[in-house]
Amino acid sequence: MKQILLVFVFTNVFIINIHAQAVPDLSGYKTNRDKLEALADLCDSLAAHEEVEREKVVSKYALKIAPANDWYYRSIFYYNLGFAFESSDPDSSIYFHEKSLADARKGKLSVRILISLQRLLYSYSNTAGHTHKSEGALKEMLASIDTTKNERDKASLYATIGNYYFVKGQYNTQINYLLKGIAIKKKLIRDGVIKDREDVAVDLLSLSELYIDMAQGEKGLYYGKEARNYIVAHKPYLNHYYKDMADVYILLKQPGNAKIYYDSLAGMITPDNQSAGRRTNKIASDLTFADFYLSANKLDSAAIFIKRANDLAPKWANEFLMSQVDFMTGTLYMAQKKYAKALPVLKAAEPNSAALGLEIHAAFLQSLAKCYAANGQWQQAFAYYDKYAPIRDSLYLESSRKSIADAEAQYQNKDKQQQIEVKNIQIDKTKKQLIWLISGLLLLALTLVLLGVIYRNKRKNAETLDRKNKELAKLIAELEEANSTKAKLFSIISHDLRSPISQVYQFLKLQQLNPKLLSEVQKAELSEKIQTATGSLLETMEDLLLWSKTQMNQFQADIQPVDVSLVALQSLKLLQLNVDAKNLQIENNIPAQTIVKTDPNYLQAIVRNLLQNAVKASEENGSIRLGMSRESNQLTLFIENEGKAFSQADYLEILSQKDAGKGLSGLGLRLVDELSVKTGLEIRFENPGGMITRSLIVFT
Repeated sequence: MKQILLVFVFTNVFIINIHAQAVPDLSGYKTNRDKLEALADLCDSLAAHEEVEREKVVSKYALKIAPANDWYYRSIFYYNLGFAFESSDPDSSIYFHEKSLADARKGKLSVRILISLQRLLYSYSNTAGHTHKSEGALKEMLASIDTTKNERDKASLYATIGNYYFVKGQYNTQINYLLKGIAIKKKLIRDGVIKDREDVAVDLLSLSELYIDMAQGEKGLYYGKEARNYIVAHKPYLNHYYKDMADVYILLKQPGNAKIYYDSLAGMITPDNQSAGRRTNKIASDLTFADFYLSANKLDSAAIFIKRANDLAPKWANEFLMSQVDFMTGTLYMAQKKYAKALPVLKAAEPNSAALGLEIHAAFLQSLAKCYAANGQWQQAFAYYDKYAPIRDSLYLESSRKSIADAEAQYQNKDKQQQIEVKNIQIDKTKKQLIWLISGLLLLALTLVLLGVIYRNKRKNAETLDRKNKELAKLIAELEEANSTKAKLFSIISHDLRSPISQVYQFLKLQQLNPKLLSEVQKAELSEKIQTATGSLLETMEDLLLWSKTQMNQFQADIQPVDVSLVALQSLKLLQLNVDAKNLQIENNIPAQTIVKTDPNYLQAIVRNLLQNAVKASEENGSIRLGMSRESNQLTLFIENEGKAFSQADYLEILSQKDAGKGLSGLGLRLVDELSVKTGLEIRFENPGGMITRSLIVFT
């Protein structure tokens, strides 16, 4: 019993000593407010020196002595707790930052509200399970920018918003916000308003990291070196600087220079400093080196850095970073052809792979498919290929859109340059007029004449400028219309051809990966079907491309007599492999030479989309029926399928959604609606039975 009592006493003394070391002697302060202010200054100092454990103790003690209605100091110390937990426990960090924001709102403390919102926007964007909250914080911050008069606060808001857009992958927007914030902070430093030069270092480092992610190494190097000029003593900034410089030299394929900064980064990890930030930066740098050596097929060198990352990751990496470590480890095993070892590691990374970005997620799904295939698990391999294919197509489409956007940006830059040249000419002309005016002051009569000439010239210039502005506005409107038309054409082509191409690809892949599953008769039948489908696909693609050339400048219908039976037959041939894959029965009751007046290409796109939806919705071994009916001198083409019912209300709901284009069925139905309006057709959906959907095209 004595021994237990001694242990209890010793433990309490030990805890009291730790608390005494963390919290300073406050007996010299007269008021409770003076004590809280001293503790707030101490927390700022501890944060700067990365003494987060002591910062937690001091903040919790301060909250105990702070009055329950002292919203200012309670907001400050909850904020310090949130900051102290950011590297080690993101969920706790968000909890304390939200408490800080709540107290700031209760006290109507506008500055504290913005400070808490900035940290929450950063934490929401980088923490699994909380990303959905970031939009609300962003909207509130954007609304505050126009009303914020303090230039320093405005610059801080610009930087935080810029980093948010980096996480979203909107790099141009991020650059604009970062450059605005950097320009303000540099001016405040020059004017002496900001004494701490390091205040701008983090924004310059963010800009350097952005250009590294965009594979623009020279610009990343430039802004990284500029950031170093502003780093004085803040070690976390120095730690990020070492990581960024190692990354940029790897990007520039200079591993020798990168290793110098990598060694400096590793040297900052010491037993006396338990900062998670230093170790996560080291893990990220290890992955950068590993990826570089994997790309160069130097597997032994890559294995060294992957082992170093795995030594630190289990204790220090968050979920996202751990997923990257697992993905890189699995990639190494695959390169070493150790597929059995690669599979469980890649599966461990799967829950967070989608949050790592679309390109990484696509590469991850492709790796899993290859890994399953190498292990002989064909069913799982095909399943992951099915997940990978639409993401790959989306990346291709996004790339084409980016190319169009880049071309438009180049045009706009050239146009702006021409405007600047016009302005310079006008400035030079105005200078000459000013010289004449000064000379004319010597003689009163000459002055009056010169003033008349200047007035007349200015009026002519104004009229010319007004005419040019109107012409420019007309050109801009025409350009916007052309770009809108091109986007619609790309959407029609990519949407209508994706499903047939995917089915042909899957049959070819099946034939390639495991030909023994098929008999010679089946192979011959499959080859004939593929040949027929690809022929129809080629014919459809050529028609679409030819049609797109005629529609590049304007998106208008060409009404003419059209045989509905031929349109339906061509659409069925294009989707034949999809139909065979589900063993569907097609009953085509459309009479030959059924002539209507409409645009043949628009009608073809509408029928293709409705048939694709019918095939997708049909169950295995189901049936699809096509036919024509006439009521009140109106012809109606109907497509009827069995499967999950789709009603007119469902159709109207999809059309009412502003962001329906993110789903394939939503995009197709929106195209159907737009094309039908242009050609005077009416689209309706009926459900004659519980599991039957009938889509109607009414020729009015």
